[in-house]
Amino acid sequence: MTEKVTITPQAGLDANDDPITASAPFTLQGLVAPGDTNIRYGADGDLDTVMFTVYLPLKIKLRGTWVPTMTALTDNFTITIGDTVCVGRAKQWDLNGRGGVIVSAGSLSGATP
Repeated sequence: MTEKVTITPQAGLDANDDPITASAPFTLQGLVAPGDTNIRYGADGDLDTVMFTVYLPLKIKLRGTWVPTMTALTDNFTITIGDTVCVGRAKQWDLNGRGGVIVSAGSLSGATP
């Protein structure tokens, strides 16, 4: 089902380990579907629960300018779906200009905005 989602870029580090400040939130229309559960491989073997899967277009209009969705999302962002704030992970697929961005959204605390 298509619904509004709010993306909030969070503070973090860039590729050179320089600090990146958090950015203003923005709202998009996305196709929201149920998530799934994946295993995150690592030393602790934690489970990574995905509550929602959100499908977005390759480019979005942000503050009057078309930008690649992956550029707007950054590496560290939260996504609010309904009243649930989730940590987002994005992956792009691009087939010669056709495709989109998949956001796996998992709530760490069930927090609400």
